[in-house]
Amino acid sequence: MSKAVYCEKCSKEIKFRGDLVTATLFFVIVAYHEDCYVKDLKGFRGLFLDNQPLNGFLGNFLFVAAVLVSIGFAFGSMKWVSIIALLPVLYRIYSYFRFERKLEK
Repeated sequence: MSKAVYCEKCSKEIKFRGDLVTATLFFVIVAYHEDCYVKDLKGFRGLFLDNQPLNGFLGNFLFVAAVLVSIGFAFGSMKWVSIIALLPVLYRIYSYFRFERKLEK
Protein backbone atom coordinates (compact mmCIF):
# COMPACT_ATOMS: atom_id res chain seq x y z
CA MET A 1 0.00 0.00 0.00
CA SER A 2 1.67 3.29 0.97
CA LYS A 3 4.83 2.43 2.93
CA ALA A 4 6.83 -0.76 3.16
CA VAL A 5 7.25 -2.58 6.46
CA TYR A 6 10.78 -3.77 7.30
CA CYS A 7 11.93 -6.41 9.76
CA GLU A 8 13.76 -5.05 12.80
CA LYS A 9 16.21 -7.98 12.84
CA CYS A 10 17.15 -8.64 9.19
CA SER A 11 16.03 -5.31 7.65
CA LYS A 12 14.27 -7.06 4.75
CA GLU A 13 10.82 -6.05 3.59
CA ILE A 14 7.82 -7.88 5.03
CA LYS A 15 5.30 -8.36 2.24
CA PHE A 16 2.48 -10.47 3.71
CA ARG A 17 0.48 -10.10 6.91
CA GLY A 18 0.95 -13.80 7.70
CA ASP A 19 4.71 -13.31 7.90
CA LEU A 20 4.45 -10.30 10.24
CA VAL A 21 4.96 -10.50 13.99
CA THR A 22 4.68 -7.28 15.95
CA ALA A 23 6.04 -7.19 19.48
CA THR A 24 6.96 -4.70 22.16
CA LEU A 25 10.61 -4.16 22.84
CA PHE A 26 11.09 -1.82 25.79
CA PHE A 27 7.81 0.03 25.19
CA VAL A 28 8.40 0.36 21.41
CA ILE A 29 6.41 -1.68 18.91
CA VAL A 30 8.62 -3.31 16.30
CA ALA A 31 7.94 -5.57 13.31
CA TYR A 32 9.67 -8.88 12.61
CA HIS A 33 9.49 -11.68 10.10
CA GLU A 34 8.00 -14.72 11.77
CA ASP A 35 11.26 -16.64 11.32
CA CYS A 36 13.38 -13.83 12.75
CA TYR A 37 11.13 -13.57 15.77
CA VAL A 38 11.18 -17.30 16.46
CA LYS A 39 14.94 -17.74 16.01
CA ASP A 40 16.35 -14.78 17.86
CA LEU A 41 13.81 -12.92 19.96
CA LYS A 42 11.35 -15.39 21.46
CA GLY A 43 13.33 -15.84 24.67
CA PHE A 44 14.15 -12.16 25.20
CA ARG A 45 11.99 -10.40 27.77
CA GLY A 46 10.95 -6.77 27.46
CA LEU A 47 9.68 -4.59 30.27
CA PHE A 48 6.05 -4.75 29.20
CA LEU A 49 4.05 -7.63 27.74
CA ASP A 50 7.18 -9.85 27.83
CA ASN A 51 7.80 -9.32 24.12
CA GLN A 52 4.84 -11.53 23.21
CA PRO A 53 3.42 -11.04 19.70
CA LEU A 54 0.72 -8.39 19.60
CA ASN A 55 -0.91 -9.71 16.45
CA GLY A 56 -1.13 -13.39 17.37
CA PHE A 57 -3.82 -15.33 19.21
CA LEU A 58 -2.51 -14.31 22.64
CA GLY A 59 -2.31 -10.66 21.63
CA ASN A 60 -5.89 -10.67 20.38
CA PHE A 61 -7.07 -12.50 23.52
CA LEU A 62 -5.27 -9.95 25.70
CA PHE A 63 -6.94 -7.17 23.70
CA VAL A 64 -10.43 -8.54 24.39
CA ALA A 65 -9.64 -9.26 28.05
CA ALA A 66 -8.23 -5.76 28.56
CA VAL A 67 -11.33 -4.18 27.03
CA LEU A 68 -13.58 -6.21 29.35
CA VAL A 69 -11.49 -5.41 32.43
CA SER A 70 -11.40 -1.75 31.51
CA ILE A 71 -15.17 -1.59 31.10
CA GLY A 72 -15.67 -3.52 34.34
CA PHE A 73 -13.50 -1.19 36.41
CA ALA A 74 -14.74 2.00 34.72
CA PHE A 75 -18.01 1.80 36.61
CA GLY A 76 -16.49 0.79 39.95
CA SER A 77 -14.56 2.62 42.62
CA MET A 78 -11.13 1.93 41.03
CA LYS A 79 -11.39 3.87 37.79
CA TRP A 80 -7.59 4.19 37.51
CA VAL A 81 -7.36 0.44 36.88
CA SER A 82 -9.43 0.88 33.73
CA ILE A 83 -6.87 3.35 32.40
CA ILE A 84 -4.01 0.92 33.06
CA ALA A 85 -6.00 -1.91 31.45
CA LEU A 86 -6.27 0.17 28.26
CA LEU A 87 -2.50 0.07 27.63
CA PRO A 88 -2.56 -3.34 25.85
CA VAL A 89 -5.55 -2.12 23.84
CA LEU A 90 -3.66 0.95 22.69
CA TYR A 91 -0.61 -1.15 21.79
CA ARG A 92 -2.74 -3.49 19.68
CA ILE A 93 -4.55 -0.68 17.88
CA TYR A 94 -1.27 1.13 17.19
CA SER A 95 0.26 -2.11 15.88
CA TYR A 96 -2.62 -2.60 13.48
CA PHE A 97 -2.55 0.92 12.05
CA ARG A 98 1.24 1.20 11.92
CA PHE A 99 2.06 -2.18 10.37
CA GLU A 100 -0.74 -4.63 9.60
CA ARG A 101 -3.08 -2.57 7.48
CA LYS A 102 -0.25 -1.79 5.03
CA LEU A 103 0.30 -5.45 4.12
CA GLU A 104 -1.53 -7.90 1.89
CA LYS A 105 -3.40 -10.75 3.53
